[in-house]
Amino acid sequence: MFLLRVLICLLLGVSALAAEEWTTEDVYTRHQDSVLQVRIIDAKGGAKRSIGSGFMVSDDGRLVTNFHVVADFVHHPDDHRAEWVGSDGSSGPLELLDVDVVHDLAVMQSEALAGRKFLAVESNLPKMGERLFALGFPYDLGLTIVEGTYNGLLEKSLYERIHLTSSINPGMSGGPAIDRNGNVIGVNVATAGNQVSFLVPARHVIELLTRDEASTRGELMDRIGAQLRANQARYLSELMQAPFVSMSLGDYQVPGAIARYVNCWSQTDQDAERLYNHTELSCQSEDDVFLSGELTTGAIRYEHALFSSRKIGTLRFWTQLQRQFGSFYGDLGGDKASVTGFECHRDFYEHAGLKSKLVLCVRRYREFDGLYDLVQRQMTLDRSDRALQSTLVLTGVDREHGLEFARRFAEEVRWTKP
Repeated sequence: MFLLRVLICLLLGVSALAAEEWTTEDVYTRHQDSVLQVRIIDAKGGAKRSIGSGFMVSDDGRLVTNFHVVADFVHHPDDHRAEWVGSDGSSGPLELLDVDVVHDLAVMQSEALAGRKFLAVESNLPKMGERLFALGFPYDLGLTIVEGTYNGLLEKSLYERIHLTSSINPGMSGGPAIDRNGNVIGVNVATAGNQVSFLVPARHVIELLTRDEASTRGELMDRIGAQLRANQARYLSELMQAPFVSMSLGDYQVPGAIARYVNCWSQTDQDAERLYNHTELSCQSEDDVFLSGELTTGAIRYEHALFSSRKIGTLRFWTQLQRQFGSFYGDLGGDKASVTGFECHRDFYEHAGLKSKLVLCVRRYREFDGLYDLVQRQMTLDRSDRALQSTLVLTGVDREHGLEFARRFAEEVRWTKP
């Protein structure tokens, strides 16, 4: 019944508003009662733990916000409570109904909000350069509206985001971004400063609100784990089905920008006093999935570092390389409550005539069965005066897809003999 109500509201809301273009004043005046502050309260201290924004999406008291706004409540429901606060000072408790952790969305409900005005959600995107209006509660300063410009979907993004030229500040997360016809086309989610902000496209809100009952059964943490596993299986499978893009680094071919959402940067050490030459190529996906203040997941990072001796002998050169090779495990965040320690396996590896030393380390997520962080390091052993060190980091992957990708990555490191 709720699914039918949501579909009718969305369709009627969009068609009713499409003919009229609104000003900034119109948007604020008409929607100020539909945008609320979302507060997570520390149960013992009684004060705010975190704040964000949300907006009404139905006449039965449901609102949408960001997952990261309510993450403390999700992970520690006995230690926190959630509440809404209106621009007029009214307030009440909130119940968490469902989340889309991959797209940083959550649905909440309060009986006290039933009958309040709600917003129409539009899955179609505006034209480039169209005006948009973002609403929310920045820095707990009260309801604010800022005008910006739609700049399309980010090209280099693993997780779909809209680029908005506007100032979205802390506290506005979860608030709506509204087009000139009064329809929600995105949800405030992040900012890079200097008038560069990002939105979750509203089509993901519609998908969350119209899920079938089977997808909302079971414990919430189990559902989040299933979302994370499906997400990593999707993007790793897509990567495995396509040829890797390779780049040259000295006498080697290495994985480069293997997907549109992977950015690569290179740097050569210019220090004339260094005893060996060092060139580094670093690549990574541009975004990830927020789980908590201590842990993010769903990212790909890798780097290649080429070393060649300059002023030192072979023994000293390899002593330096071994020291560097054994000291890196990556700053991946997480605490003892969320992840285990790393367990490592060391071996020698040979592929296409290239011999390497390889170390594979994994740690397990405690709250989400079947998910791991993986760090793989390999160092070539084919030359006495030079070596290539490659490091791969995958966060939030299952064993099957993680190991398959790590194996493929190792095989793509090749020696192009002169």
